[in-house]
Amino acid sequence: MLTKEMIKKGANIVSVDENSIAFAAGIRHGDMLVSINGNAISDPIDYRFYEAEEFLNLQIMRDDILKEIEIEKAEDEDIGLEFEQMQIKRCPNKCVFCFVDQMPDGCRDSLYIKDEDYRFSFLYGSYITLTNLTKKDKERIFSQRLSPLYISVHATDNELRRKMLGNKKASDILKEIEELTRHRIFLHTQIVLCPGINDGKYLKKSINDLKGFYPFISSIAIVPVGQTRHRINRLRPVDADYAKKVITLLTKIKANIKKKLGDDILFIADEFYIKAGMDFPDISEYADFPQIENGVGLVPLFLSEFGEALTKIKKKADSSKRFFVVTGESFAPYLKECAAKLKRFNFDIDVIAVKNNFLGESVTVAGLLTGQDILRALENINDKRTVLIPSVALKEASDRFLDDITVEQLRNESGMEIQIVKADAQSLVKQLLHC
Repeated sequence: MLTKEMIKKGANIVSVDENSIAFAAGIRHGDMLVSINGNAISDPIDYRFYEAEEFLNLQIMRDDILKEIEIEKAEDEDIGLEFEQMQIKRCPNKCVFCFVDQMPDGCRDSLYIKDEDYRFSFLYGSYITLTNLTKKDKERIFSQRLSPLYISVHATDNELRRKMLGNKKASDILKEIEELTRHRIFLHTQIVLCPGINDGKYLKKSINDLKGFYPFISSIAIVPVGQTRHRINRLRPVDADYAKKVITLLTKIKANIKKKLGDDILFIADEFYIKAGMDFPDISEYADFPQIENGVGLVPLFLSEFGEALTKIKKKADSSKRFFVVTGESFAPYLKECAAKLKRFNFDIDVIAVKNNFLGESVTVAGLLTGQDILRALENINDKRTVLIPSVALKEASDRFLDDITVEQLRNESGMEIQIVKADAQSLVKQLLHC
């Protein structure tokens, strides 16, 4: 039965694919999707969940008039609707390592939003702490099978975890995980390792507690705390010696877990190996790379795929085409090795390692480079080549760096040809061949 509440919470349609079933059925931009088969629709998750059926009865609101539309389609076929962006639920915590709190003025507005939203965790893989889930939220997660979710654990010792989160009211993390896994919700978990805080016995306990929920705990990633120069309360940084000790400890624990479970679920972030100056494990030890967006296995996968890409190059490149490839300082040594191998195929390519003055020299990843720092790295170069910049440095589906400088501004101010390339080996080689 249609209610006023359903109409009030309907999902506003911002675009309709002109080649879609929905467009053919008469649905247009500006309509509001109220319900599907009697189920209220409030956001894209509801839409995705209820549109999977073959026969759909849609209720659409247009100009305050309710319309019913019948659609018959293949099961799981998308009917072609896009909705306005959901309002993000804000984070109630004050984590000691919060990256948002370290952002300087002058960045795009979205970088100051501290999100804690299970819907974005399900849709986009963002990490949540489970500190603001309501009973209604959980009921929806269970009924719609919103799985997997990505969970920031940090410590399973609740007293320590509450201190790290800056939230005395944070619920018992193991009870939260138990409830989710009891309802067969799969979880990818992370522990942001802060030297002297949640390492040592706390780290061992956290890993041991989490592995007890296997297979619903699908992965446990250990990542180092990140700090910018704008942090007020400095934490102890991860240095080479600490990174080596962490790798030694976790490698042993990882082997024991695999022996017991027969599966790789514990993963060590690339940054530990980079800091320690140690070789990465074989890519077979990263399973299906469940947390690659978290910087776990990104470099070894790139190097492996680069090796494969080289075998597919059939002819030498046009030597008149010359390139600079921009990256962060941590990945630069690996990319320089790749560039040296490319020169065998006549590629004229050099790597520019950009120092992050905006956030601080301790921030060395390409994904946090700013337009102004890239411009600074290019300003004293008179050699006018094509400059390739990894797409991870830009806001998704946009042309803006985190300091709000656009690619076009960078082109105009540098006077160079700027091209954006996907941050994987195959895309890089393909871009070089076809430029």
